[in-house]
Amino acid sequence: MSNPTPRKRLPVNPSLEHLQKQAKRLSRQDHTLKLAEAQYQLAREYGCKNWAELAHMVEAMSPGADQLYNVKREPEPLPVAARNRDFPLIQKILQQDNFTQNDLDAGLGHAVWYGDESNWSQRKIIADLLLEHGADPDGQYGSNYGPIVFGTGECISVEGLEYLIEAGANVTFKPIKTKYGQHSPMSHVLGTYIRSKNDEKHRYIDLLIKHGAHVPPEVTPPILAIHRGDAQQLGKLIETDLLLLKRTFTDMPYGNIILHGATLLHCAFEFGEIACIAELLKRGADINAPAEIIDGIGGQTPIFHAMAINQGDGFGTLSYLIQQHGKQIDMSVSATWRRPGEEQSTPMTPLEYAEHASREDESSWKRATQEEVALLRTLAENAI
Repeated sequence: MSNPTPRKRLPVNPSLEHLQKQAKRLSRQDHTLKLAEAQYQLAREYGCKNWAELAHMVEAMSPGADQLYNVKREPEPLPVAARNRDFPLIQKILQQDNFTQNDLDAGLGHAVWYGDESNWSQRKIIADLLLEHGADPDGQYGSNYGPIVFGTGECISVEGLEYLIEAGANVTFKPIKTKYGQHSPMSHVLGTYIRSKNDEKHRYIDLLIKHGAHVPPEVTPPILAIHRGDAQQLGKLIETDLLLLKRTFTDMPYGNIILHGATLLHCAFEFGEIACIAELLKRGADINAPAEIIDGIGGQTPIFHAMAINQGDGFGTLSYLIQQHGKQIDMSVSATWRRPGEEQSTPMTPLEYAEHASREDESSWKRATQEEVALLRTLAENAI
């Protein structure tokens, strides 16, 4: 196998103009180097085979990049091998020196994102090998998706986050522009679609806070307490401000159903935080509180969020809500939605929304399952 070569790290938002200036300075300092030779030398220092490859990598990593470069649709062999934990193939690719710096960084991302603690030892061996060959823990995935640390939040990989931090990754930066808007490490984990790994999510958030991660200003202390599953802290915050129970948060972020204008109870149901749900209801939160209607959309009550969680991950939350508080739930309330491609908003009851989601969503991305629909149908029939 080839010996690992130390490589320079590109910043989060690299500048080709800055690199060109570096090459010119290098050429001026060494009069024997022509500019093209200085560019080649600099490209090699960043782990690229030539200047054109370095320029292409910078373009793919810069805000506004629209080309598909080393991303999910057309991944390169090294990241694919890392995701598949194909150690012999990884060794072969590294030995042949058939990779770019971005391949190394994306490969490191795939190693630390995908899997769980049961196979972490195998994934760590791969990550260690990629780091030895110059993978950057602050590296970019490409095409303006942002730093690879973002993927650990989207997948809720606590072990992956901890590994990158120990390797030197920065998690303290404020939101940066990405393909999907302004994001930071904290915003990525708070915005994940996953609803079945709350214990891991709580540990992930705690780890970010421990290492000084930026908390978006719209994630107020009670909202953050819900995301951390900290019912005790949530209760203390309510004791100091009872109006929190009724307040709607126009800028409340995230949610499979948009949470703009929702209450804390909506938020707790959206993320399946049952201890926080119990705390809010114990202190008098309205189980039928409507969210604000913004631009003609909204008005949903918390139950909509309980059954709008991908692939049945919210079944436990929905069952809890119905078993403990079914008699208090208003199944006749209508919320308004605008379907993709339609200008006219559509009013739907909780049951109608669940039926629509179960019927119309793609099989791999259903917001509601037949089991959830059956629960809601029984509840609606008993309410008549």
